[in-house]
Amino acid sequence: MQQLERWVWRLVDLLIMAAIIGMVIIISLQVGSRLVAGSLVWTEELSRFLFIWTIWLGMAAGFRHGLHPSLDLFTARLPALSGLFKWIQVLACSIFLAVVAWHGQQLVQQQILFGEVSAILQIGKWLTSVPIVLGSTLAILGVITNALMTPHVDAAQEVREGLS
Repeated sequence: MQQLERWVWRLVDLLIMAAIIGMVIIISLQVGSRLVAGSLVWTEELSRFLFIWTIWLGMAAGFRHGLHPSLDLFTARLPALSGLFKWIQVLACSIFLAVVAWHGQQLVQQQILFGEVSAILQIGKWLTSVPIVLGSTLAILGVITNALMTPHVDAAQEVREGLS
């Protein structure tokens, strides 16, 4: 199971890297084309598509590493219950992300059903909605994995120790 998970996250990291490199190349091509001849109209739309993929896959990678917003108000006041609060946070994040994934899936189905295509490239608009579903689903995996693999850190205790 860990081998599969490692493979999945390496693939995600590779896709993020490829999308970022693709954006840099495409935007550079756009700037260069403006200097030489004329604007390449397709570059803006394609770079926007790659940016959407980067955002959603990057969000999932962030959840995997525990780099998501969290509040430690309750854990600072009630450190004995920090483990419980961690799992409440995991549950809340998972439910929210599942709702986002479900609505994203509905959007993908609608875009396929109606044959929506992008204005310039004339490719399926669903290609910009798939990352919502994929990123949210991977983020659920990431938040659960992170909760299982990393011990809870009491941020308030770390601050108190740092001030001493």
